[in-house]
Amino acid sequence: MPQPVSPSASGPAPSLLWGARATALVHAALLVFEFATAGQLVAQNLTALPLHSAGAVALHAAAGAQLAVTLLLWRPGGGSPLPAVLSAAAFALGLVQAYLGSHLLLELHVPLALVLVALVTWVLVLVWRPAARS
Repeated sequence: MPQPVSPSASGPAPSLLWGARATALVHAALLVFEFATAGQLVAQNLTALPLHSAGAVALHAAAGAQLAVTLLLWRPGGGSPLPAVLSAAAFALGLVQAYLGSHLLLELHVPLALVLVALVTWVLVLVWRPAARS
């Protein structure tokens, strides 16, 4: 009778990998939404403010879900710790972003949004590349 292979010996569990992929995609999609509503705010369309605020709440939820799944992908899943580290940084930066935006510190809010995009994109690349399966 064949012995079951532990997740760390054969790579991360497929369900965890697909969970990381899905949450990273949702996180990225919400960033696109946030950029679109921010563009409306820059154009002085203040009706976009409730959408931008609601998007920020959804963004934090997605970031938290991404962090949870990437932590599980790493431990006990046997995957790389890098997606979890980057997800933690993105989660923390998202909270900083919310603070800066709510206090109208746009000279910091806007450039840090670009750093947030880079972090989430990096996680997307890591969890979608073929090496993530092994």
